[in-house]
Amino acid sequence: MAVPIVVRSPLDADVLPMVDTHCHVDLYSDPAAVVRQADARRIYTVAVTNTPSVFDRLKEIVGESQYVRVALGLHPELAMERAVELPLFETRIAATRYIGEVGLDYVTTVETARATQRRVLATVIGWCDLAGDKIVTVHSRRAAEDVVDAFGKTFRGTYILHWYSGGVRTLRRALYNGAYVSVNPAMVRSDRAMALLAEVPQERVLTETDGPFVQVAGEVAEPRHVEHAVTGLATLWRMSPAEARAAIFANFSAILRGHGGKWPLPASASSMT
Repeated sequence: MAVPIVVRSPLDADVLPMVDTHCHVDLYSDPAAVVRQADARRIYTVAVTNTPSVFDRLKEIVGESQYVRVALGLHPELAMERAVELPLFETRIAATRYIGEVGLDYVTTVETARATQRRVLATVIGWCDLAGDKIVTVHSRRAAEDVVDAFGKTFRGTYILHWYSGGVRTLRRALYNGAYVSVNPAMVRSDRAMALLAEVPQERVLTETDGPFVQVAGEVAEPRHVEHAVTGLATLWRMSPAEARAAIFANFSAILRGHGGKWPLPASASSMT
């Protein structure tokens, strides 16, 4: 259940930060500029990585950012090549609460590749389950059923289905098991994606950009473009963008508080109970 938030007017909601739970900050031409933008615009941003070997360098770039946190990842499309980095992953997992991008991608039909992906994901989930406080952003293209099976019903962290494109039944099962769904600007332009999102309770929705892999009006998506996802969700939920922004912020705050989040929440969070 979402943490309730008191919004006296739409203008009160406008002062709340926005949330980008999945952004490939290291893949922009100027990652430091993206970090500065997130800080200046007060956008809580999870900077995902595709391999563990990128993690330390991105941590250096992010530095003391108030609004950006680096996630530790091993992308499924790189699993065959980078599974050898699992020992490095294990040594870094205590350095962050945020894990991603991880998951499965069954665009490949090569069974050995799929099996390696499953092995990597199972290993990562096992470590996260032991830690008990991880927030995991998960790739599930053409593999949603196996992803939901992998996390099971008793995962001791929080997992977020990033850019979900699977079936409704699998989505409902994931939600029943406690999953969240993150929504980007490309999804709110898709009739199929919006139909899927209609199945998701408002209190399980977060926002993302998946920048720089998404474009918005001909521009490469940056954290600031998460506003387009908020606007699309507002239309779906039949509320103002300010109200949708408040709902998403409440969901994000609930995740952080549920796992002892150290991210500094603004003074407006004091209205949450």
